[in-house]
Amino acid sequence: MEMRHDRLETSHIILILLVSTASFFEGYDFIILNLILPLLQKEFVLSIREAGLAASAIALGTIAAFFVIRLGDRFGRRSLLIWTVLGYTAATALTALSRSIGAFVALQFAARVFLVAEWGVSTVIVAEEVPAGRRGLAISIVQAAAGLGGIVGSAIFPIVEASPLGWRAMYLVGLVPLIVVFFIRTGLKETRRFLLVRAVSSRAPAFGEILRPPHRRKVVLVALLWCFMYLGYTAVYTFYTTFAIDERGLSIRQVSLIAAVAFTLGLAGFVSAGRLMDSWGRRPTAITFFTAGGISTALAFQAPRALLAPALVVLIFFMTAYLTICGTYTAELFPTRLRASAAAWTNNTLGRIGMVLSPAIVGILAGPLGGVGPAVSLMGLFPILAAVIVLFFLQETKNLELEEISG
Repeated sequence: MEMRHDRLETSHIILILLVSTASFFEGYDFIILNLILPLLQKEFVLSIREAGLAASAIALGTIAAFFVIRLGDRFGRRSLLIWTVLGYTAATALTALSRSIGAFVALQFAARVFLVAEWGVSTVIVAEEVPAGRRGLAISIVQAAAGLGGIVGSAIFPIVEASPLGWRAMYLVGLVPLIVVFFIRTGLKETRRFLLVRAVSSRAPAFGEILRPPHRRKVVLVALLWCFMYLGYTAVYTFYTTFAIDERGLSIRQVSLIAAVAFTLGLAGFVSAGRLMDSWGRRPTAITFFTAGGISTALAFQAPRALLAPALVVLIFFMTAYLTICGTYTAELFPTRLRASAAAWTNNTLGRIGMVLSPAIVGILAGPLGGVGPAVSLMGLFPILAAVIVLFFLQETKNLELEEISG
């Protein structure tokens, strides 16, 4: 396909910026739930167990996204990206009108469906268009936008939350993607790889085609990678504010400031992981970041008040690479005609089980273990199992074209 050069052209940079908006709002949406969870507990009179179950119910939307993202192999990447942006925007804006925990959960469930599908198809687009030698870096930049979303959410929260609308005002910011849609419509084209595959055959993949040999083994392995990662990742994002306020005595403003600083400095983790994947290799980078991230989680949620900020910075540096690593493997290991389906099955169906279960498990374990801190410390060790999968079962894909990897 004459894509052996490794230089990022201007068109590649524009593409990366266009699809990074999806990741930005994923990071923004996830950090909002983290920050407002204590406020939801007070307003709707929820126990920590009920709060954990509510977070898990919302996370079920990431599994339901399976039915949306796999449509990218049928109707194309560009169309799916546009409609998911619109769906996410509507659901997020309506969240601001929630008057019960049931309404809040239902609307955020819908928002997660569109948001996660939006993020998944964005990664597919970048993987299919960027040269092999810069694919890891490009995907890491897209993921870094999620970190930027977390920074912005953390930074504006103390100001916005103090407004008459309170935490609801944070969700009105979700109207911004409507503007982005217009840029996407005019500035984004369908990927060349998808057009080439569709030119050869217009037949869309069968529902369970990706689960048949020779893809089945890879589906299981990559799904486990996502699942183990999410068990640790989601626990941190969901309960750090609760841990810092309830178990270390910080104020909501202090937590917001620490989170904003940690995510800002942690952006280096995205770029470092992307560069290392392209130079050092996918396998050594993944093993290093998963292992260090698991250990950092355990330490951060046992840290005394004085060390909370530096501990979170170290944790975020390693943890931010999780999505980049998993997203890169998912995009690279499967053929173009099944790439969106692979993302749907590995991440949004089987893998997201870890995201759904994580908050509920933490809520259940917090009592017997003596608090949220010990429970999250335990959950944070799961990414080390992801490192084991990479070490023993996944191939090195550095500098290989997608067609070489999938055969």
